[in-house]
Amino acid sequence: MKAIVLHNKGSADNLKFEEVEAPKINDDEVLVKLKAASVNHLDIWVRMGNVPGNYPIILGCEGAGDAVEVGKNVKGFIKGDKVLVHPRITCGKCEYCFEGNDNLCRNTRQLGVTTDGCYAEYVKVPQENLYLLNDKISYEEAAAVPITFGTAYRVLISLAKTKPNEAVLIMAAGSGVGTAAIQIAKLAGAKVIAAAGNDEKLDKCKDLGADLLVNYYRNQNFDEEVKHLTNGNGVDVVIEQIGSNILPKALNCLRKGGRLVTLGTTAGNKVEMDVQHFYRNNLTMYGTSGTTHKEVKAAFELVKDGKLKPIVDRAFALKDASLAHKYMEERRNFGKIVLKP
Repeated sequence: MKAIVLHNKGSADNLKFEEVEAPKINDDEVLVKLKAASVNHLDIWVRMGNVPGNYPIILGCEGAGDAVEVGKNVKGFIKGDKVLVHPRITCGKCEYCFEGNDNLCRNTRQLGVTTDGCYAEYVKVPQENLYLLNDKISYEEAAAVPITFGTAYRVLISLAKTKPNEAVLIMAAGSGVGTAAIQIAKLAGAKVIAAAGNDEKLDKCKDLGADLLVNYYRNQNFDEEVKHLTNGNGVDVVIEQIGSNILPKALNCLRKGGRLVTLGTTAGNKVEMDVQHFYRNNLTMYGTSGTTHKEVKAAFELVKDGKLKPIVDRAFALKDASLAHKYMEERRNFGKIVLKP
């Protein structure tokens, strides 16, 4: 089969389009012929060595396609089913899995990180990692669901417990997670302030339902602007995925007793913050990595019901994965980028 293989960490040019052996399934697995695979920052971090991966590795956390071979122990799926692939393979036996926190599984394997992923014509996964598609959602849209919508659901519903009429600030609102978070926050009844780095993305955020807009490249003191937009009060919830010098300013946007969820550091891992401001204002900060099967399923049901809409910015041919990575690194995308094998 054709696949994108990463042999060593480095630039996007290290992504090699190669002929490799197709995976062979066991009795509990399903072989999926991929029709679409999404591109995530996690793929870039693995490629650069910021997240340890097992080289050589076929990148790609998530995808969608057709079940073409089904193990004899598999229940609920048959050959020909249209399916979505969930990226995290968990053991179901450790204490975290028993608690329902399978994103913390002690024995987890991650597609595209520790085991071959979806930048390929075929991928094999356990049946627990598949969800059936309906005719209302395309392969490209489905491939954009697990990490973006699963994560947005986790941070807004499971962790921040967003309530109707609360004010929610979404940083990097034009990203895949950002576009999902706008929709989920609005579905929860919140007032949404979308923050992004250019006006074109902000206009699209408005179309998705954002109530107020903030350009944090044009206004470096965006925390003051957010306070102004909320009559000096600040917001109830901040969803932050940039890190670096942005996170402390995002904390400043919170009202007393507010909640911030941090889920990424695309601009840098090191942060200097005013701890006194944090505790004196009774702020809460959650860190999160990954999402549970339950959360992905809940988000996907909302997508299948037409209540949420994955935003696909652009599709690249699989062989052009390096161009897709560069496109994301240049922050040109609004929503998700997908590869088509």
